[in-house]
Amino acid sequence: MINQKTTVYEKLKELQDNGTVKDVCEEGKQDWSKLPCITYMELGNEPSDYGDDEEYLSALAIKADVWGLSSSEVSKIAIQVVKKMKELGYERTLYLDVNDSNSKQRHKTIRFEKDESIEEE
Repeated sequence: MINQKTTVYEKLKELQDNGTVKDVCEEGKQDWSKLPCITYMELGNEPSDYGDDEEYLSALAIKADVWGLSSSEVSKIAIQVVKKMKELGYERTLYLDVNDSNSKQRHKTIRFEKDESIEEE
């Protein structure tokens, strides 16, 4: 099993550090007064392959959501999120607008996946 949360957070936080977004946090911890923002969560961390009865490859899945007040703002930030996740070796497998007619917020969700070798300790 591989813990990617810290790595993903640090990579996405680069977008907060450069002023692109006001906040980056795990899903469920967002402060709606800080828009635009990025939330993320681990969707999967499964054994992908074994050798000598030991897991040596994990299938990882991360979901990142971009929240903002305009569709164009959210789309521009989402493109940057895709670039950052690609730097970590993730492939984009889902990219869609999420419509919430009760809110003025705009929201895009993006799913990323990759297989990663498990390092021996």
